Amino acid sequence: MDRDTLNEMVKLKFGARKAGGPEIDLVKLAADAGYADSILSAVENLPDESLVLLAMTLRDKFGLLAAKPTQAAPTPEPVKEKSAEPVQRYIGGARG
Repeated sequence: MDRDTLNEMVKLKFGARKAGGPEIDLVKLAADAGYADSILSAVENLPDESLVLLAMTLRDKFGLLAAKPTQAAPTPEPVKEKSAEPVQRYIGGARG
């Protein structure tokens, strides 16, 4: 990881603390994509524009900026055709 990214991570940690945001574990932020995504999302909701920009910059550097799939419309299930088997009829009635 380059020095600029490390500096940005430290700025994010102390900026988030000052803004009343989440406490950030820098090692976990660098190593765990799920943790990074949740922390960066929390920071992006803070009212500090510079922190939001910093979070987006780090999200881009961590490869987390790619569009996430949204809830897609459910794909319609294929129409089930009626079975091609012939209808069997009861032919063993009582004979009298």
